Amino acid sequence: MYHAGLRSEEASLLDHPDVHCSRGPFGKLHVRFGKGAHTSGPRPRWVPMLDHLDLVLRWFLDDVRGKFPDSPALFADESGGHLHQGTVRNRLRYLMELEGRPAVDRLSPHALRRACATHNYERGVDLLAIQQLLGHWTVSSTMRYVRPSATFIEDAYRRAVTTTLGELTGEEPTP
Repeated sequence: MYHAGLRSEEASLLDHPDVHCSRGPFGKLHVRFGKGAHTSGPRPRWVPMLDHLDLVLRWFLDDVRGKFPDSPALFADESGGHLHQGTVRNRLRYLMELEGRPAVDRLSPHALRRACATHNYERGVDLLAIQQLLGHWTVSSTMRYVRPSATFIEDAYRRAVTTTLGELTGEEPTP
């Protein structure tokens, strides 16, 4: 959910055929049941599998998924049905408890989605690209998700100055 910026319901409704490892440079997930606005119904989108998500999903399909009943659901429950979004939330809470994380520091599935937006923004990914990744109708919705770190301004300034100094001194890498 973090690497693809998916809502828990979108992740839980994925099927095997929605994973397209050979589509595009990173592979893509076909999110067929993206959230629609104002009773418009589901809004499908293609989401690139960034940060080696394709490798994680290949491992999951090869080594884990076969231990569950045969069904089209990518993330299946014990009966082979789609994993319920409440189960996703409860499993995440359980794993953080096992890790010993204090309750105040625990994440929700939606916090993972917000972290995806923030981290991509801090990496310099364009807001329109993040908007499409998350499936938002407007950039203003995406901006509400972005919460840059306390040192974001200083880090951006440092990168800009370093780039400018490199250009002035001729230390820019040649193509």
